[in-house]
Amino acid sequence: MYKRINLFVFLLLFLRTSLFASELQLTSAEKSWLNKHPVINVSNEDDWPPYDFSVDGEAKGYSVDLVKLLAKKIGIEVQFINGYSWAELLEEFDNKHIDLMQAMAGSKERREKYSFSKSYMPWRLSYFVLEGRDDIDSTKDFKGKKIAAGKAWSTTKLLKKNFPEAKIIEYKNSSAMLDALMTSKVDILIDDTNVVNYIMRENLLSGVKHAGYLDFANKEQNKLYFVAHKEDTLLTSIFTKAFESLDADEKEKLQKRWFSSIATQADMHTFTSKKLSKIDFTAQERAYLQKKKAITMCIDPKWMPYEGFDDKGKYVGISADFFKIFQQEIGIAIKVLHTQSWQESLKYAKERKCDILSLAVKTPEREKYMNFTKPYLNMPLVMATKPNVVFFNDFGVLKGKKIGIVKGYAFNEVIRKKYPNFDVVDVKNIKEGLDKVVSGELFGYIGTLPSIGYIFQKRYIGELKIAGKFDEKWRLGTAVRNDDKLLFDIFEKVVSSIPEDVRQRIIFKTIAIKYDQYMDYWLIAKVMLVALLLVAFLVYHNRKLSRMNKQLEELQNKLQEQANRDPMTNLYNRRYFHEVTTNILEIAKRENKPFSLIMVDIDNFKNINDKYGHAVGDEVIKQLSSLLSKNVRSSDIVSRFGGEEFVILLPNTDLIGAENIAAKIRESVEKFQLYIDNKTIHFTISLGVSCFLPSDDSIEDVLKRTDQALYKAKRNGKNQTVIFDQ
Repeated sequence: MYKRINLFVFLLLFLRTSLFASELQLTSAEKSWLNKHPVINVSNEDDWPPYDFSVDGEAKGYSVDLVKLLAKKIGIEVQFINGYSWAELLEEFDNKHIDLMQAMAGSKERREKYSFSKSYMPWRLSYFVLEGRDDIDSTKDFKGKKIAAGKAWSTTKLLKKNFPEAKIIEYKNSSAMLDALMTSKVDILIDDTNVVNYIMRENLLSGVKHAGYLDFANKEQNKLYFVAHKEDTLLTSIFTKAFESLDADEKEKLQKRWFSSIATQADMHTFTSKKLSKIDFTAQERAYLQKKKAITMCIDPKWMPYEGFDDKGKYVGISADFFKIFQQEIGIAIKVLHTQSWQESLKYAKERKCDILSLAVKTPEREKYMNFTKPYLNMPLVMATKPNVVFFNDFGVLKGKKIGIVKGYAFNEVIRKKYPNFDVVDVKNIKEGLDKVVSGELFGYIGTLPSIGYIFQKRYIGELKIAGKFDEKWRLGTAVRNDDKLLFDIFEKVVSSIPEDVRQRIIFKTIAIKYDQYMDYWLIAKVMLVALLLVAFLVYHNRKLSRMNKQLEELQNKLQEQANRDPMTNLYNRRYFHEVTTNILEIAKRENKPFSLIMVDIDNFKNINDKYGHAVGDEVIKQLSSLLSKNVRSSDIVSRFGGEEFVILLPNTDLIGAENIAAKIRESVEKFQLYIDNKTIHFTISLGVSCFLPSDDSIEDVLKRTDQALYKAKRNGKNQTVIFDQ
């Protein structure tokens, strides 16, 4: 079924466009616009794969790659703004902090408000239900059902209008919607077929079926557009022309990368034998490989389906499929050493008995002897328990519970720090951990979904289930001995060359497993009956409920804190700044208390990116964030406004006090030196300072003055602080 859907999308795209590229002919007005706007901010949603999503702050997806390709043809630089849900991105767009929205569906209301390009991609809204739900055969069955829909999506408004007798529940992103469906919090999920298919493949999930399509009278809902502000019609015109200038090969390459069909077991052998696009090894790297002749590798011998040894001692698993390709690309043998445990493999790596570890997570301890490539596997982390445990996503309720995790695994340390309420118990391997759950020695065992699912199919049938899913993922790459820089560079190139469709197909070879969807409603009914008969139990139940409510409140506070943070720097984001300054402004007016703002911008940041690359640019931003935090007081609030711009809120601080803090910050940055790849990088900042005036009606008045002071600092030669003349 999915193959037919993907083929349908593929044909629609190509039938509506020319097979041949055309020259990019821009008008003088369009060229003038580009000269004035060499860099534009583009939206990047946190979770709508495969169209538009982000991983660790890096923009990914079909639309993202398309924007990059078009920007290259146009000759401009794009900066992706992420860390926000769709609803938050729309707010940032309306506040003019974003220039171009990608992957937006059309509607009459939006067309009146924004400027639209021509459509670049068809899509189709579908509805999904759990397998076994035979009571939902068509949209007529939506009445009285709970439906998961996207928050601030234009289609959600239509759902509410067309299905008034259904309960529409809005979620911030597609993953949250799918979690709600799989844990039976809703009956129906509304989303694009490719999105649900991608998330389920990526997380190795099953148990959800495509139940039908939703077609609205407004056909614009079934198309994706680039959207700019109403006054920026030239920008959408430029992107339309750039898209129409693409040839069929360029479009097909993007399509195949993000919408490839799922390979079957029968064609996987042929598939993994194919070579990737040619990797550009340097002459020094090629000479190194010729001299090396063989690379020694250690694996986790008991971690299927990721990797292990079969009964004949053959190296098998997901990583084995990847390394079939890696070995072909490198052109020399990769020799797998037989170890008895993961702990022994780590020991071998420390002792330099093996050159690489096939799959490993970067940790401070391991970085002492290994370098790590970019991850090529991102696997969800789950908890296995006995069948009588109801599915939960609030891990705060597990205080004092004994939870097992394999000793030596990177997430052992992470789990201990993030969930101090757990009583973490080290186990030798997954089998020992699950055996102890069955025997009652442990409440649960934490591992990746594929590894637990794999062993579930061979053992523990009816004895265990997956009862909880963590937000964290296990990000696995190849570890290379850190005394061999050339070997690391080679593997970094090889791992980076794996296309998304290749990675997805290899992953899909492994098992798929369902969440627990069962709840014992008869048991709940009996408990309620007992509660009615026994007053003592009712009192106990109320007290327990009170404790759970408190724990839920703590969890909500923790989630809210995460939503207020910029993912790259962990500083507060622009949204939180505006929330907190509302109260600060009211207090300042009511109690006549001062406060000031400092606006900070990195000087010549584009030059840093151009000269050293965006990875170094990101590191500069992170280091500056750390310097800002170290040079302010605990009561001050440092926010990242986007890109290389920061704003510091100084409560109970007049202009003189703010000027002193700004001077301290500027001097510390000027003295700071960043060392990367044997290079010393210096950078400076410009700062604008202003304070609250009794005549100010909103924080925007103070921000405007601070921004003017910053602009003056930039114009006057940079690396200086300018105080706004009050």
